[in-house]
Amino acid sequence: MNFADRKILIRYSLILLSLVLIWVIVGFLYIDMPLAKYFNQPDLEKVYYYSREITNVGYSIHYFLIALCGVVFSNWIYPKFSGLKNKLSFQQNISIKNWSVFSIKVLIVAGLFIKLLKTLIGRQRPHLSPEFNNLNFDILTLHSHWHSFPSGHTQVLFSVATLGYLIWPRQKYIFLFLASFFSLTRITIHQHFFSDVVAGAFIGHIVTLWLYNLWPPKIHIKIIENV
Repeated sequence: MNFADRKILIRYSLILLSLVLIWVIVGFLYIDMPLAKYFNQPDLEKVYYYSREITNVGYSIHYFLIALCGVVFSNWIYPKFSGLKNKLSFQQNISIKNWSVFSIKVLIVAGLFIKLLKTLIGRQRPHLSPEFNNLNFDILTLHSHWHSFPSGHTQVLFSVATLGYLIWPRQKYIFLFLASFFSLTRITIHQHFFSDVVAGAFIGHIVTLWLYNLWPPKIHIKIIENV
C-alpha cells in the first residue's frame, strides 16, 4: 500500500479508526476486566514474571538512542573512515541519516500526543483496583497511576514496527507480530487493559504513517537494497 498517496492514507485511516473504535468499545464492555482477572490467576505467575522482564522493550529511550546513533554515525563517523565507504554507499549513508532523523520526529510527536491523551482521559491502571475496575477515571491528572489509556509502551512499539516496515516492506508482518507480542505484556502485568493496548497500537501506527505522508524523510532509499 502506497502511504505516500494522501487519498489512500485517508481511506486506510478511516477504515482502521472504525475497526479500532469497535474493538475499544467491545474491550470496555466485555474484554478488559475478564482478561485482567484471567492473567491474575496464581497458575500464571510465571507469565507475569517473564512479562515483567521483557515489557520494557517498549521504552522509547531505547529507540531514541538507536536513532541518535544513526545520526552520529552518518554525520561524523562515516565521513572520517574510508573503509566504511567501501561497504556502505553515500546514498545508503544519507538514507540512514534521514530515517534516523525521521524516527526521532515520530517518537517525539507520537509520544507527546499519547501523553496529552493520557492526561485528558485519566484512566486508572488495572493493578490499582482490586477488582480490576476499568471505569475509574480522574481527568486532567499528571499522576502516572491514572495514565492507563492509551498505552504508551504499545504506541512506541507500533511506531517502531511501522517505521521498520516502511524501510523494509517485506518484513511487515514480522515487525507487527513482534510489536503485538511485546504489547501483550502490558496486559499480563496489569499495567494496561486490552482497550488501552488497542488504542496505543492504533495511535503509534497511524501517527507514524501520517508523519511519513506529511513530513517524510528527504529521500526514500532503502538502507539495505534488495531486502
